[in-house]
Amino acid sequence: MPLSLRAGLSWCVCARQAVFLDLKGDRYFRLPETLDGLFQRWAAGEEVVTGDLAPLVARGILEPGDRGPVPPARHVPAIRDFALGNKRRAPLRHVIAAIGSQLCARRALKRHSIASVVARLVAESLTATDLVLDETRHRSVASAFAASGMVLRAADECLPRAIAARRMCQRQGLDTALIFGVRLSPFAAHSWVQAGDAVIVGDLENVRLYTPILVLP
Repeated sequence: MPLSLRAGLSWCVCARQAVFLDLKGDRYFRLPETLDGLFQRWAAGEEVVTGDLAPLVARGILEPGDRGPVPPARHVPAIRDFALGNKRRAPLRHVIAAIGSQLCARRALKRHSIASVVARLVAESLTATDLVLDETRHRSVASAFAASGMVLRAADECLPRAIAARRMCQRQGLDTALIFGVRLSPFAAHSWVQAGDAVIVGDLENVRLYTPILVLP
């Protein structure tokens, strides 16, 4: 029986361990060492006896399906931060729009699950066409969100800020990726928005500490 990664799961390799994000369950988790090795061998396309994979099916990691192994999440490493070094201040209307968008994202996350909010973002992205990479306009969005931090606290608000920035960019026809990342020892999670190799929202020095586990292009 062919097996696939269960729908709704994404994963990455962090410190040589597989780390999973169950978006619907709103949780990150790891496997015991023996199952971790088994999963990584399967994910790498190595030949594994189907019967040996039964524990992964029982734990809800794998399910019947013909999609086969799914590679870990990946994205271009960030090496720039568009919120830094901007010579021009963001127009006031853009700062107000950034504040409004963050407040909307906060309300959405209080009223709905992360999975449903992300599903809506994905649905919106499917209708977006002709998105472009425009450094000047991307920098303007980054500058607006940096300025909004003087009104709305940015600490511990990475997800609503990232969702808001993603929506703002998309409405302006700008191509971005919303990225969820993790780190271990100690465990922590972070969300940010990138345009190519540049961070729009999320702080470059912080982003560098995390391994992408889910990328929404």
